[in-house]
Amino acid sequence: MKLIRAADYLPSPEELQKQQEIMASSADPFSALLFSDERDTILYGIFGDVPDYTNPEMEMIWDEVLDAEPEDVYEYCFKKGIDLFQDDGRPVSPWRDIAVMLKAIDKGILRLVK
Repeated sequence: MKLIRAADYLPSPEELQKQQEIMASSADPFSALLFSDERDTILYGIFGDVPDYTNPEMEMIWDEVLDAEPEDVYEYCFKKGIDLFQDDGRPVSPWRDIAVMLKAIDKGILRLVK
């Protein structure tokens, strides 16, 4: 099995700075607070999408992941082929979102397009 390293999808420092500059000069200054470039970059890089938490089924999966022990979530994602950890040993920020996407695929709510 090929292991996907989530940290490989982190934006570079240059990309982060550029995104922050764009958001800071935005017509809506609060959008900079809501924009999670690291989360979106990683999720789009791995799955090509982000979780739709307006979907009640996805919300239920989020609750399931939130209630789980972090170590169990890390192990689940690793068994599914995604390494959540950065070089410094910390998980990437959207580690729970990654688990939600994987569980949604397992439950048939989402499907991967090949």
